Amino acid sequence: MKLQSLKSLKVKICGIKFNVDKIANLLPDFIGFIFYPNSPRFVGFNFVIPKIKKKIFKIGVFVNESEKNILKIKTKNKLDFIQLHGTESPFYCEKLFKKGLKLIKAFRVDDSFFFEKIVDYVPFCTYFLFDSNTIYYGGSGQKFCWKKLDEYTFQIPFFLSGGIEIQDFDRIKNFLHPQMFGIDINSKFEIYPGKKDEIKLNAFIKKIREL
Repeated sequence: MKLQSLKSLKVKICGIKFNVDKIANLLPDFIGFIFYPNSPRFVGFNFVIPKIKKKIFKIGVFVNESEKNILKIKTKNKLDFIQLHGTESPFYCEKLFKKGLKLIKAFRVDDSFFFEKIVDYVPFCTYFLFDSNTIYYGGSGQKFCWKKLDEYTFQIPFFLSGGIEIQDFDRIKNFLHPQMFGIDINSKFEIYPGKKDEIKLNAFIKKIREL
């Protein structure tokens, strides 16, 4: 089985609320906007994503949100992907999938997590995202044991998430999983919630892309 090369490893910057244009100029592959009211990075349901000239995929992040609101926000902002970061069921994912939405389903992983329990999500998701199992729905800044991902054997590509910081570059370089599609970065690259550190992000993205 061919391993993911770092040269093609995608970069997803999540939790952006401010300085969208400047972050877009760094040319990440994906940008995530959080539409979850309890998040400190909540952009607001009436938020309109500024026009981004470059081809960067726009992701709306939702937690146990109504289908009606997701469809409304997706249409208004021309979102490319919907990320479901709550306890959404496979049936719920199927409903969105049948309406033509491309889904990223997030799961909170710890040592007792069983990947077999996500098999019913496979037909409806473009990507999975594996985050730390905390009381928060993402953005906790905490890591989980990446070794656990050795147990993941499905064919759906995934984003690695959970407290990734610039010092983790060598760890990422040495952790190549056949289905690791990209890395999701958030709280460790910001000045305050929603305001990203452009200098840190630029340095990190360059290190990934120069390999």
